Amino acid sequence: MMENLFPQLELVRLAIPRRVYTQSHIDYVAEVIIEVFNNRNEIKGLIIIEEAPVLRHFTSKLKPAP
Repeated sequence: MMENLFPQLELVRLAIPRRVYTQSHIDYVAEVIIEVFNNRNEIKGLIIIEEAPVLRHFTSKLKPAP
């Protein structure tokens, strides 16, 4: 298992391809982001229990954090 590197800031990049999604799709994503932010203290994280040596975030197996 790789050693986890924890950044000073926890940032999220949201990439949206043009001409694929409607405004209602974007509105829904915005609502979900706001809901997650408002409940951030109740949401538990995940722990990687199995990972690939390359691009581990695509194929990892996860379990809920305690």
